[in-house]
Amino acid sequence: MKYIESISDDVYFNLALEEYIFNNLKDDTYFMLWKNHNSIVLGKHQNVFEEINIKAIEQNNIKVARRNTGGGTVFHDRGNLNYSVITDYDKNTFIDYDQFIIPVINALISIGVKAEKRRTSDIAIDGKKISGSAQTIKGNRALHHGTLLFDADLTMLHDLLKTTEGKIESKSVKSVRSIVTNIKDHLRDEINIDEFQRLLINTMFSGNAGKYEINEEQIKTIQELAENKYSKWEWNFGASPDFSYEKESEILGDKINVKLFVKKGVITNCNVQGNNIPCNDLQEHITDSRYSYMNIVNKLKEISSLKNMKNLNYEELADCFF
Repeated sequence: MKYIESISDDVYFNLALEEYIFNNLKDDTYFMLWKNHNSIVLGKHQNVFEEINIKAIEQNNIKVARRNTGGGTVFHDRGNLNYSVITDYDKNTFIDYDQFIIPVINALISIGVKAEKRRTSDIAIDGKKISGSAQTIKGNRALHHGTLLFDADLTMLHDLLKTTEGKIESKSVKSVRSIVTNIKDHLRDEINIDEFQRLLINTMFSGNAGKYEINEEQIKTIQELAENKYSKWEWNFGASPDFSYEKESEILGDKINVKLFVKKGVITNCNVQGNNIPCNDLQEHITDSRYSYMNIVNKLKEISSLKNMKNLNYEELADCFF
């Protein structure tokens, strides 16, 4: 087994690094540890608009990334340690989560954490989730990866994963919401995440894992993959399944009902009903726009018939669409 530690805290780079290892390094089993700056990572088959608080994401400049595996949406920050295991897969044998999760659980137990498996792919402490995982298979290689909430900002996690008040209908894979906790709160001795990472490595491998260093040529290839795939709006937002959205709100003392149909992240049909607002103008300007909070705000500011409306708050009106 070989161990790789990422040189970056950029979610796009790290997902590209993981894919590069998965597709190109096939001579051994690779174990990768990585941390990201504040970001949201969703499953391959999820509807990003159904899973996250779009307004909060955009206002706080949080990166959103879509991974190559299934499962639910997770929040990453520097207090969250991510692990990946990439290994051979025998098509004649059944591969399950236990062969990856149990070694992590045993390592956590050995450093004083009362970790246990919960559901198929989660690790918990006293019923509270500290880790979720997902996996995929390609050819004769398997990729399994998971999160380890060590000292994450749980308030930000809840705020960013807060879903819309409107009604969304789609055929996407839905996240299962869980009560979460930080590993740090359950340790006998106070340590930081870097110390936790070293303990985890030493416990799991007993010093037997050789470290693999990514070279400059590989880094260039990985950066190109990050730029051309993982950082693209079309992959992270546009790859969401088609969906319909409906919400009833009140603005300027009047009820307003908004119905949208969104295809590949773009509003292809917009129906707005209300008595005191220029519904036709709203529909015309919003249709064919990207379903983005700030984009909708800017579109509203372009509508001349709204500019003469007293006490109109563009952000409040945009809220009717989210």
